[in-house]
Amino acid sequence: MIEKYCKNRQIIDGELDDNQVMMHLENGKYFGLNPVGKRIWALLDQPKSFEEIIGILLTEFEVEEKLCRKEVLEFLDKAVKFEIVQKA
Repeated sequence: MIEKYCKNRQIIDGELDDNQVMMHLENGKYFGLNPVGKRIWALLDQPKSFEEIIGILLTEFEVEEKLCRKEVLEFLDKAVKFEIVQKA
């Protein structure tokens, strides 16, 4: 079974300039995302696998696949740790 990720519905979010800001409703913590993190966040409106996220980002950003994989993995690991993103 392929692991998928989705937004934690306990997060409220909004845009501030080119960044995404969010707050966890249960613990009150605030978070900010850069434009790439913002795009990953938008992709997670519907559950997506790691490979689906990578495929989309590689078509939208000029980035080497190896670097893209590394950064998306780091983002997802941190986002799950801070309960911004959940495994679907």
